[in-house]
Amino acid sequence: MLVRMSAEVLRLAGAPEHESTKAMAAVLDSPGMAYLSHVSAASWWGLPGFALVSPLHTVIPWQGVTERSRLTVVHYHRDLPVEHLTSLRGVPVTSPALTLFLLAGTEHRGRVERAIDNAWSMRLVTFGQLHELLGHLAQRGRNGIRVMRSLLEARDRSFVPPESGLEARVSRLAQDVGVVLRRQVNVGGEGWIGRVDFQVERSNRIVEVLSDRYHGSPLDRIRDEVRFRELVEAGFELLIIWEHEIWSDSEAVRERIHAFSRGVMDPEVFISAPERGETPSFWRGDLDPEVDISAPE
Repeated sequence: MLVRMSAEVLRLAGAPEHESTKAMAAVLDSPGMAYLSHVSAASWWGLPGFALVSPLHTVIPWQGVTERSRLTVVHYHRDLPVEHLTSLRGVPVTSPALTLFLLAGTEHRGRVERAIDNAWSMRLVTFGQLHELLGHLAQRGRNGIRVMRSLLEARDRSFVPPESGLEARVSRLAQDVGVVLRRQVNVGGEGWIGRVDFQVERSNRIVEVLSDRYHGSPLDRIRDEVRFRELVEAGFELLIIWEHEIWSDSEAVRERIHAFSRGVMDPEVFISAPERGETPSFWRGDLDPEVDISAPE
């Protein structure tokens, strides 16, 4: 027995409705050669923050007339790049790169930026793909081109996308006060010391974010202290921020990053984690050999 999902789509009665059922039904219910697109394509490619919820979105080449669908929002576009129309798990879908450009025309800039970084870190897109597609689509004056151009200008071939939501949050707080942070930078003096969380662009200033989970044990504190001393001896300045501060006192973190980047922070010779609710200490100068780096309660 068949059950009608729309005027164009039927399914077997009793068959489970998986996400693949919803995705394929949306494509089949769209007129012409349709592809899953926009937020629906982002979800289908597994980008965090996107869900396959109704109504789904599809895109088809412009046909001169528009038709409506019961199961999906249909987007019509002229000259869709055929090399970016593909399939995933049996469902026709726009490529990750094209999906990002389509999102730029409909979604908030911050959401698009996070989607770009996630797609980049998941190796769904490359620098070359995005910039090549920018050149192709910009000639046709599509929605979202201005947003994508500005976001891609900030991401050159050496760009390292944030590995976590925490990194993205710190980068955003820094951007709010006009500070550019390079992420996951390999640093050292005469020899390699290690990879630091952030480095203020065009400076010797390092920002390290410590979490209770990975920096709270006695062994973690010893390792951190050794690494910090090596960075100090190599001529770097350090700003230490604990993870909970980033979420609980973001305004104060913005101010500290701004002051640190300008070199106007009070030069206290101290590194210690704050008790919850207290103001953290920073380092700018020579480390006290007796200083302890302790995790917050």
